[in-house]
Amino acid sequence: MRWLARLIGFLIAVYVRLVSFTCRVVGPTVTQEQAVLAFWHEYNLVAAIATHRLRRHRHHVSFSTQTFRGEVMTAMLAALDAGSVPLPPEGDRAGAARLTLEMARVGQEGASVVISPDGPVGPYRRAKPGALIVAREAGIPIQPWAVSVRPAIRLKGRWDRHIIPLPFCRLRVEQAEPIRVRAREPLRPLLAALQAELQSIADRADRRMG
Repeated sequence: MRWLARLIGFLIAVYVRLVSFTCRVVGPTVTQEQAVLAFWHEYNLVAAIATHRLRRHRHHVSFSTQTFRGEVMTAMLAALDAGSVPLPPEGDRAGAARLTLEMARVGQEGASVVISPDGPVGPYRRAKPGALIVAREAGIPIQPWAVSVRPAIRLKGRWDRHIIPLPFCRLRVEQAEPIRVRAREPLRPLLAALQAELQSIADRADRRMG
């Protein structure tokens, strides 16, 4: 079924390009700095549109799971000239450690890393420390993001209440102050700060969506 995943991924990429081309961007200027872009899982599609439209000169790399859905995402990212690194099976601690080092290497080579701290399966809007670990190892800041878009569809039957923007929408990126992680810095206090920043800008984005 790999061919089907690639086809679906390609079609989603076509849709991303369509919405990116037709949307009207409003709001403040989006940062162009290298960063770990961190946003809730519900913004994955709209964030792909925002990075494609507003950060075209940056190479972005994200996670993907070793599932059919993950293969779809990998194909979509490839069609958008972005990269992906597969997640190890759940419970594979050695694989998780290798993944963190791989994402850090990607960051050290100049790419921006894209992470949904509550992904890939939730809980909804509860941050986990992966983004902080990658930022610490790569030596690049975390840039908290949220994206408001109108009109859009909310998939309320999914755990993440995923957002699907429509062509000719209005799109606005909400940003918080970057979070910098020093080498060997304890992550627990920073995880609370990341949770608070992501929730704050997500609430702002929700208000703008109405």
